[in-house]
Amino acid sequence: MKKIIISTVIVLAAIATFAVNETISSKANSDPLPAFNIRVMQYGGTSPQINAQVLYKVGGSIVYEGETDANGWCYITLATATYDVYVYYPAKPNDGQSGSLLGYYHDSNDNETIVLGPNY
Repeated sequence: MKKIIISTVIVLAAIATFAVNETISSKANSDPLPAFNIRVMQYGGTSPQINAQVLYKVGGSIVYEGETDANGWCYITLATATYDVYVYYPAKPNDGQSGSLLGYYHDSNDNETIVLGPNY
């Protein structure tokens, strides 16, 4: 009888361990993608740029295109990767200023700033 009780306890402990590990694994797989927010500042870096075009690229291909809000922010969540981020003001093809953040490895919540260059 003792062997049956001990065996039952061991089996129940193994099931409980598996259930906890499965819950942790499921939670990890359902976590949201990390934020990769870009703030665009006007030339000189003191004022935010409204309505700037923001392009996120991986391997030369655009994976997201956005626009800055009233505070100069472009908000997005993106998968872990190495990104090239380009900003244009006004939007292409009429742009007169630009800036970039090249080769940025994004793997957690990131808030980065890009300052536009002078008019060209």
